[in-house]
Amino acid sequence: MGSPTRFTYGVSTQPKGSFAGDYPLPDPFMTGGTKGKEVYTYANDFVDLGNNASRVIVGTNSTFALTDGVNGLGILTPGAGTTASAVHRAAASFQFIEGKKLWCVHRIKMSSVAGNTVFYFGLTKVSGGTLATTDRLVFSKAAASTSLNLVSTVNNTATTLVTGAATVANDTFITAGYYYDGKDLQVFVDGALVARVQDVTVGASGTTLTNALLSPIFGMTPVSGETVTIDYAMVAQETSR
Repeated sequence: MGSPTRFTYGVSTQPKGSFAGDYPLPDPFMTGGTKGKEVYTYANDFVDLGNNASRVIVGTNSTFALTDGVNGLGILTPGAGTTASAVHRAAASFQFIEGKKLWCVHRIKMSSVAGNTVFYFGLTKVSGGTLATTDRLVFSKAAASTSLNLVSTVNNTATTLVTGAATVANDTFITAGYYYDGKDLQVFVDGALVARVQDVTVGASGTTLTNALLSPIFGMTPVSGETVTIDYAMVAQETSR
């Protein structure tokens, strides 16, 4: 890492004379370029677990806790050897909207991806704190495969948008994410653009992406007590308010 550029008086994203014009850091909610257009962000590096009420653990007796490791790590452990387990935010705060940008990325791994293990992460519908599998956009490793695919589900209809975005390996971190620019969906793995889905549609049924309210999720179906370890997750969305 090289030496940082130094802005000793700060950096502003607001015009002078505005409310936050002399605030010495970038405005955390909006830029001055387009009035009313803002970005809101969920980011978690799992250095601590924060508010337990904001998180839901799915799976009988399954647990999610911090674990030792550089960078800050969290580990999802199934309640039994084959218990399907997941972690998601309690409230759904994100939504695909045509013309508005959305980013979603996870750095994550599964202890073993052999056999019929299932492993997934991304965004899913949540309503009143309850997980719904009817609508989502997730990276998914299916049983009897090590291929990581991007799968969109809209009103219970699942479509694989990208096949073989990556190959997952035992106990090996992968960083995978997608960026919706308001028109196209770009897919990134370990920093490289691996696919582009053009002219996607957004809606409640028969579209490329769902318009349901979504929450970040990661989960698995183990076969012999496998675990999922997460380094970080980030979801951000362009909005107007």
